[in-house]
Amino acid sequence: MHSRSVLSLALSFLLLLPACAIKYGLPTRGYGYPAGLSVLAPRFGSAGNYTYYPRYEAYYHHDLKQFYYPNGKNWEVKPTVLNSSVQEIRATPGVPFQLDAHPSKYHGQIKQAFPIDWSPGQGRADEFYEFGRSGWDLDNR
Repeated sequence: MHSRSVLSLALSFLLLLPACAIKYGLPTRGYGYPAGLSVLAPRFGSAGNYTYYPRYEAYYHHDLKQFYYPNGKNWEVKPTVLNSSVQEIRATPGVPFQLDAHPSKYHGQIKQAFPIDWSPGQGRADEFYEFGRSGWDLDNR
């Protein structure tokens, strides 16, 4: 009787696991988010609310259609960055993020992980997701 209870409990757990994955999702693959930033990665099925463009050191807020970027000690919020067009900026490699606060809160970490010359790893989006290993681990095999 005891083994049936354990088996029943194990089956219940296995049935709940996909529901949790659907609700909370898995991080988007292909960008190599370091462990500290993987919590800010959009989940599968979401594009995130910001895209960080390392070449311009700017964050594009998708809903507001505005760029957030540092200018000295202040942060600018404008429809474009300096003298670049939106099309030019969005044509460069970008990293999606789901940020719950102003980008300035995370900028130091993000800038370090995704320097100005960053580009997505070739073929990374096709790699199988491995539980317990961040994209950072996979990039540094």
